[in-house]
Amino acid sequence: MDIFDSVDLDELSGPDSESTLVLTVNNRHARRVLAELSAGLGSGRSVMAVPDILPLSAWLKRAADRLSFVPESRQAMHTLDAFGSQLLWQHVIAEAEADHVLLDVVQAARLAAEADRLADDWRIRVPPEYETSDYQRFRVWRANYRAALDKMDMEDGNTAYERICQALAGGVLDVDFDTLVLAGFNELSPRLSGMLSAMRDRGVRMRTLARPAQEPASLQRVQAPDPDGEWKLAAQWAADQLERNPTGRYAIVAARLEADVALAHRYLRGALDRGTPGRPMAYNIAVARPLAEWPLARAALLWLRVMADFSQKKFCAPADAGAALLAGGCRADAQEAAGRASIDALWRRRARIKVSETDFASALDQHAPRLGEAWRLCRQALDCQSGPATVDIWSQRFRLCLQTLGFPGQSVLDSHAFQAVEAFDGLLDSLGRQAAVAGRMGFSGAVGLLRRLAQQTPFQPQRDPDARLDVLGFLESEGGRWDGAWVLGLTDEVLPATPKPNPFIPMAALRQANAPRATPERELHWAMTLYASLLECAPQVWLSHPQREGERELRPSPCIAGLEARASQPVPGTSSECRLERLLDEQGPPLRSQGKTRGGIAVIDTQARNPLWAFVKYRLGASRLKGYADISDQNARGLLLHRAVELVWQVLADQENLLRLWSDGGLDMLVEQSVRRAADECLVDYGATLRALEAARAIAIVHEWLALERARMPFRVRDVEQEYAWLHGPLELSLRLDRIDELQDGRLVLIDYKSGNGNIDPKPDWMRARPVGLQLPFYAAVLAEENAQVVALVLAKLHARDTLVKGLAKEDYGFKGLSAPQDWPDFAGYSWEGLMAQWRGAIHALADEYVAGHAGNRALRPDDLQYCDVLPFLRLTEEYRRDD
Repeated sequence: MDIFDSVDLDELSGPDSESTLVLTVNNRHARRVLAELSAGLGSGRSVMAVPDILPLSAWLKRAADRLSFVPESRQAMHTLDAFGSQLLWQHVIAEAEADHVLLDVVQAARLAAEADRLADDWRIRVPPEYETSDYQRFRVWRANYRAALDKMDMEDGNTAYERICQALAGGVLDVDFDTLVLAGFNELSPRLSGMLSAMRDRGVRMRTLARPAQEPASLQRVQAPDPDGEWKLAAQWAADQLERNPTGRYAIVAARLEADVALAHRYLRGALDRGTPGRPMAYNIAVARPLAEWPLARAALLWLRVMADFSQKKFCAPADAGAALLAGGCRADAQEAAGRASIDALWRRRARIKVSETDFASALDQHAPRLGEAWRLCRQALDCQSGPATVDIWSQRFRLCLQTLGFPGQSVLDSHAFQAVEAFDGLLDSLGRQAAVAGRMGFSGAVGLLRRLAQQTPFQPQRDPDARLDVLGFLESEGGRWDGAWVLGLTDEVLPATPKPNPFIPMAALRQANAPRATPERELHWAMTLYASLLECAPQVWLSHPQREGERELRPSPCIAGLEARASQPVPGTSSECRLERLLDEQGPPLRSQGKTRGGIAVIDTQARNPLWAFVKYRLGASRLKGYADISDQNARGLLLHRAVELVWQVLADQENLLRLWSDGGLDMLVEQSVRRAADECLVDYGATLRALEAARAIAIVHEWLALERARMPFRVRDVEQEYAWLHGPLELSLRLDRIDELQDGRLVLIDYKSGNGNIDPKPDWMRARPVGLQLPFYAAVLAEENAQVVALVLAKLHARDTLVKGLAKEDYGFKGLSAPQDWPDFAGYSWEGLMAQWRGAIHALADEYVAGHAGNRALRPDDLQYCDVLPFLRLTEEYRRDD
């Protein structure tokens, strides 16, 4: 860059400014130069002549537009943007590598496009002896890509750049400036140098923008204990500087800003909250997130996804429809937010696998009628406009759909939301420009393409002009000027960085061309250049690095290793002393007679595990929102097995019929018919193949279970899935028992099916002081109130891996696996009747607790809360309180 004469800012605003072009390395640098020129305006100077200031990419686009009016330029009819170029690369590579199914086409297209531009920028030539197999494949892709461009009369940014260079060298393109000033360029690629030489040959004066060298008056190196501590130190430093000098401008420059952005916000908000509580001083973080992650853009994409599913599949997954309902961005988005959330919760609670369009519209009419009206209008507008089309047509259709639906909602948009909506509107324009490459596609394909475009389009709201603190990455900080700067993350892994040569260009050729990111020497040169720029950004510069990350020790960058270091620890937050008052509230209001309490036996079981859990769930009606149902949900298997066994015993009725049908050879047909009928009821959403597999599994399990049933003492099935009501004062519970068998002497056996693969041995649960898992003992207590005598409690495990029984029995009734009370240590001194009475007392005591409103937040064992659905309310996620 020393080959050109320099010019300062004052000269840029001179009389020759109208014939001067300032070419910057990027858009941010262009804004920075304009801001520094504007700073020259004051009370003595209110008007200033400003030259044309453009980043290189914008000037190339302007030159391409001018070239289109030159007949002999042979310019292509269409210009692809970066996204369209990626699409074309993907099409070309997928076609050329159709036999290589494991190739990541998207990644290969990205690297191929990078290699294509790198080869042209740095005039890389690969001799035959340097060629690799990857390069040879890339060469084929590149030839096919260029051929595709020519066939469609297109050019991308790289070929347009090359055409401009050729037009300048051939005198075809005229320039409209006399002086060209380069700003922010640390080096010139061979292609850029050639273009500048062609301009100079046309009489253009070449200059570089000189900025006065600034040596930091204060330079300090700080050793932080870890990355968290380093961010906390930097945030405390920024708060101190702004408190001392509220009108100053400061910067925090981070090596890994994108990865640490959440950490940065956390510590900056805490440190800068020194004025009005809850309103920290403003700051700007220069990190752009994909547009698809911004709330309103995400809402628009979700609604389009739902529309596409209903248009093409006639149904939608509850997860997709629920996400759109919760995202809002539609008519009455604030007024009907609760109604939309209710629809989503209902689908989760009912374990819906699919939602038809009719069900969706009905749910909207019931819970969100204003949105329901907009939805019908939207669907009517799509009736004749949902067929395959090019993406420019889809772009117009998407706008119509979203406008009809009420996007972006009726709430007042803040500045960031308004900018995001504008960016999404521009995204639809960008989608339309992909028509030549994308071709015709259906609704789902167009929505998917728009989503990909939104994922690859970064968006960052405009900088807050009142903010005095900028948080930037290394590249964004180049050329900036502040009153003080803290540069963090300066380890030897960052400065210099590890080389990342493009794999499609041979390493020898990259080294020979001295291409960027290719060699350690190149990375070291870039690191030293960047480090020198960082030292010039402020008169006071703090340089820091963490000493360790987790258990891994880190070393400082060689750029700062020679500076004297001082270890520093973040200052712990200070707070004024306050008087604390502790209130232990474990008593809720007693239960009044208000009808049935939902939950059945689970109410008593939950009271035994944690009284506050029972109070919150069954008295307050609060619980964690359930996840969306999955077609492979184990509960569907359980329902299938329960229903199949129920249907079998509805026909058999007793063991005598079981033995007769088994000896006659008719049992197989009965089991198969029962399982198929159960599958028709319980596996409605399963495909034919998956349903057949589940049915075959269920048939095998039922046969294994019936083999155990044949070895029992004679019995008849008295009740299957029988409902009972249990009253205890104002507490009324509705119970359902899987099965009750009656022996020949009239005594009863209670059976509860378990379809999971877990341990079903009830010993550790039933022997506790506050017993849990009390389904069978509870049912025995209910039946005892009807003067029925229960003599066996059977837990039956129905699983493909193991079919067995566990439980307690008064005597041996032919079920292998049952224990007598004397077999369990804590029950050794109990008779069967005494044990039943003991359990009835425990159940009544737990019911009394619940009725009285006792809500102590205590659990006996950690695994008692394994399936707790109100853990955030209990605040016992890491610790639990143990009963004495």
